[in-house]
Amino acid sequence: MKKKVGGYRAQQRNHARGGQVVVTILESLPKQSLLGSELSSLLQGHLFSHLSSVHDRLAQREPVPLMTPEEELLDRASHYTDDSVKIVRIDKTSEPLGATVRNEGDAVVIARVVRGGAAERSGLLHEGDEILEVNGVEMRGRSVNEVCDILAGMQGTLTFLVIPCAVVREERNYHRQNAPPVVHMRALFDYDPEEDLYIPCRELGISFSKGDILHIRSQEDPNWWQAFREGEEDHALAGLIPSKSFQEQREALKQSLVGEERSLGEKGHLKSSTLLCAKKSSKKKKRKMYNPSQSEDEPEEILTYEEVALYFPRANRKRPVVLIGPPNIGRHELRQMLMEREADRFSAAVPHTSRPRKDSEVDGQDYHFISRLQFEQDILSRKFVEHGEFEKQYYGTSLEAIRQVVNMGKICILNLHPQSLKILKNSDLKPYVVFMAPPNLDILKRNRQKQRLPVKDEELRDLIERAREMESKYGQYLDLTLVNVDLERTYAQLLNEINLLEREPQWVPASWVDK
Repeated sequence: MKKKVGGYRAQQRNHARGGQVVVTILESLPKQSLLGSELSSLLQGHLFSHLSSVHDRLAQREPVPLMTPEEELLDRASHYTDDSVKIVRIDKTSEPLGATVRNEGDAVVIARVVRGGAAERSGLLHEGDEILEVNGVEMRGRSVNEVCDILAGMQGTLTFLVIPCAVVREERNYHRQNAPPVVHMRALFDYDPEEDLYIPCRELGISFSKGDILHIRSQEDPNWWQAFREGEEDHALAGLIPSKSFQEQREALKQSLVGEERSLGEKGHLKSSTLLCAKKSSKKKKRKMYNPSQSEDEPEEILTYEEVALYFPRANRKRPVVLIGPPNIGRHELRQMLMEREADRFSAAVPHTSRPRKDSEVDGQDYHFISRLQFEQDILSRKFVEHGEFEKQYYGTSLEAIRQVVNMGKICILNLHPQSLKILKNSDLKPYVVFMAPPNLDILKRNRQKQRLPVKDEELRDLIERAREMESKYGQYLDLTLVNVDLERTYAQLLNEINLLEREPQWVPASWVDK
């Protein structure tokens, strides 16, 4: 009752003050003015009196309270017709959220959840969920790029309105608990996500170089794998890399387009080329060394990834060390230094030959002497890593000769043509391949001058170019590259790597671990 009386008295006071204001206005109006007469009539009328009274009553009422953010969110969620709309909150740092999206009509749907990201750790967002809003920003009708830009600019607690995918939670839990183990791959090509037009989210892509070890956490997506680079396993968020099949498809398409352009470009020269070829002598030149397992007509292999596993050194099973590189780069000198300075550790494989034995030679020590017929049969049986013909006699290095050195508990040092690497890799010998590369032109020229060897810039440039081509063509077989600036320094570097090879585990082709 007191509250009502108080309210009534306050209303009377307000009304009295309002009346005083009206009197003041009326007294200030000109006496004979038409406008003043009309205003005076309005202010003293019943309508204005009632309006003033209503205003005073409304002023006494309590203000209508505003909705809380939570109530506003629930109100917006209720406007969507789907009954399964849920609210999801995820804390996001400056790092990407760890999810990619795709468009299904106007809808924005989660395409994948990346391992280790905030989205996966929350367990609240799943592939196939539709995102309706993020922090009050509607997503329907927006493109993938627009959504990515919006999310990239948000930090702190993100509030999602989501329509869950129809996949049941039990099925998700099953897939999570039965996830395949991590697969380890060696990259056989260079990759930069910034240059990839097809990657679903550049921020989630990781770059890598040929030879890098990648740990694949998820291969569920047929086109994009989730992976970590070696040494970055502690990073929370996995990155996206093209899958093996997707990369092979892209490279095959690229090669076919290049082949078509090349054939079109050469079409006008076919006739003249044929005439020139017809003038060539039919006499074949003999090559000193070659690998019978390779064919020049063999289609170019598309290199993507190679599965690898950790191999732990075995004291009684030393890995052969293979030195490859362009001619006159120092391979032969380096091999000789190793065998002379540490004869108890290093040895060369005894080669085979079909030539007759000299009186001073010992079979099995200088050469393995076999008949020409036996040599040809061994060639057909692929027993040689490499072989050739010189002065009508066969010479070659066999897998068995390398194996004999390994069985002696020594490290077999080999100087081979790079074409030999494929057959050696497919054996049970587990070779460690070292590529000896030349330094730059100035250093190469200076080294030749010190050795009092002929120095011609054109020949040295050709040497550098041949090394570059060799490294590019056979890079998938290489374990180590040494730039031969100084032979003594290169020797020390190689010896250090071989010492590590005998103590520390190495990533090798996964098939080797079972051999």
